[in-house]
Amino acid sequence: MKRSPEMLDVARLALEGKPSDVRLYLAKLVRKARKEDPEYAAQLEELLKAQPSRSNGVMRRSQHQHQDPGLSQKEEPSLLREVRVSTDQEPLLDKALESQLQQVLLERRCSEKLEEKGLRPASSAIFQGPPGVGKSMSANWLARKLDLPLYILDLTAVMSSLLGKSGSNLRSVLDFARSHPCVLFLDEIDAIAKRRSDESDVGELKRLVNILLQEIEDWPHKGLLIAATNHPELVDPALWRRFDMDVTFTLPSDENVRKAIIEFLGSDAQDFSHVIDFLVDSQRGESYSNIKRTINKLRKHKHIDPEGFESAIFSYLIPDVEELSRQERISFAVKLVREFSFPKQRAAKLLGVSRDTIRKKIAENQS
Repeated sequence: MKRSPEMLDVARLALEGKPSDVRLYLAKLVRKARKEDPEYAAQLEELLKAQPSRSNGVMRRSQHQHQDPGLSQKEEPSLLREVRVSTDQEPLLDKALESQLQQVLLERRCSEKLEEKGLRPASSAIFQGPPGVGKSMSANWLARKLDLPLYILDLTAVMSSLLGKSGSNLRSVLDFARSHPCVLFLDEIDAIAKRRSDESDVGELKRLVNILLQEIEDWPHKGLLIAATNHPELVDPALWRRFDMDVTFTLPSDENVRKAIIEFLGSDAQDFSHVIDFLVDSQRGESYSNIKRTINKLRKHKHIDPEGFESAIFSYLIPDVEELSRQERISFAVKLVREFSFPKQRAAKLLGVSRDTIRKKIAENQS
């Protein structure tokens, strides 16, 4: 019987109780076998697809791992982690954005009809937009709607790999994700997918971009590859063109700011109902993550100091008075009184102007 070093590696990983690493190594063997024995490679790939991973520890590092499977002998953090798909959070999306994401789901439902016409449902997308506007949550939502596991690639871990190993590690992760249907989320892809013309770039980064170029275009349509960036101008244009969809996320509209505030207030929404308009006005132009941080701070204050929390709302949200000119303080005080029914006395105290000044300014505006 001919000895097989690959079989020894698979047996060792299996006996060490590392099913995810077994899958990773088998995915590597599939790539190798595609050239030498395509039929065997196809059978092995089908087996991987038919038996989805059940482990949360994908690509775990161990000091006892054999070097041959392509994993570093040095103990390192996992490159790929499975994320528990949320069942209760819905992303707040404007109509155009929601329509784009719904298109992904629609194409999956009609995949057989599309394939009959030589078409494929979208298998990759790039999300662009500022931090905190729902890119990660939308990836989570799509995974739930598609009933697929969600994996996030730690690009920082890829780049901190041993010199010369980043490319092989990235390819191993992509092989693993291709081996069974899943949603693979590459956050902050600009960290590695920089323009190849960037003179400050290093050869290793260029190799990573080339690997991504090879993989994205032919990503299996039963899975979904999502990349996200806060800096679209840094991403290599050739890579950008490989994605089936370009989805732009923007800061929330006033309508979605209101929805977000009410959602983040949760069971405390009724106690804040009389200041909702003011909260919406103060959070205009902020990301969802910043809005949530502000609302959580106000809710905590409410429960810690129930009697003083209302004053704290305005003290916390009103800009630093010392940085405002006198005219700006007067205008802000008038706005509090006219638009948010704020008592003149309290507005005068908060903004450091007299009640008479506020009263006169309101009368002038009404005349």
